[in-house]
Amino acid sequence: MRPFFLDLDTALEQQPTLRERGGGLAVDARDLGPALRLWSRPRALAALAERLRDRAPAGPGPDLVFAGSGDFHHVTPLLIERAIAASDLGPVTVVHFDNHPDWVRFANGLHCGSWVGRAARLPGVAKVITVGVCSDDIDRPETKRADLDLVAERRVELYPYRVPDGGPILRVGDQAWPSIEALGEAEFAALLASRITTPAIYVTIDKDVLRSGEAITNWDQGRLSLDGLEALIRAVCGRARLIGADVVGDWSPPLYGPWPVAALLKRGEAFLDQPRGAAPPSVVRRTNEGANLRLLSLFAQVAP
Repeated sequence: MRPFFLDLDTALEQQPTLRERGGGLAVDARDLGPALRLWSRPRALAALAERLRDRAPAGPGPDLVFAGSGDFHHVTPLLIERAIAASDLGPVTVVHFDNHPDWVRFANGLHCGSWVGRAARLPGVAKVITVGVCSDDIDRPETKRADLDLVAERRVELYPYRVPDGGPILRVGDQAWPSIEALGEAEFAALLASRITTPAIYVTIDKDVLRSGEAITNWDQGRLSLDGLEALIRAVCGRARLIGADVVGDWSPPLYGPWPVAALLKRGEAFLDQPRGAAPPSVVRRTNEGANLRLLSLFAQVAP
């Protein structure tokens, strides 16, 4: 599996061991980072797509893309399209590990909390399976701009780590999904693998799905262990062929843009939604690089 680094911020620059072990392929898009961070209009997304085509054309095998902060998770649909275009395996299931559902509606562009709707409706994508959420975004989602057509159309399944009301089942519309906490991680791994019915999968990971101490992100942390995440990835990769993967959830100091009004809006949104304060830089680097190195090793084992 070919690793490459999509530099949209400074997070991956601070991880020299990861860069050394991952190889030399990198796409420098830090000039686009402020326009893309948190949310982006179509022009910036198109500029990134063009840069990927020019500087990192898809190869015959799957790519593992490290893309920095979870504020950039909405670049994932571009990476899924790229992986599908390089594959001839047919329908793809996107397996999405995250502490947030990322399924809100967002007009005229993409938000790091809205990209799942775009991904689920891409040609060639059968559905998105979201795993590990325990944020309050899934508590009464109809009041939080969730695109619940995704559920009604069977384009999304969502298996939380825990349910906001403490029960064993998350109910959304006419769908019901058990929590990882209720089933236990081993039993849930078998259930998750059974929900893969396509010949191919794409895996996308926001490390905020991990419990505190195993990753340090720009968002609130979930409850899944890194061991548990690895076991779930092995389970789904044993079920279908992996055509690509990406990893976000590295902490970086935010730079917003591209214009003063956009930067002000983004700073205001981050102030309301994101936790404040950061660990010392040495702790951030050591923690996130350690998690990334384990994921790099894992994908090298499970990729075709």
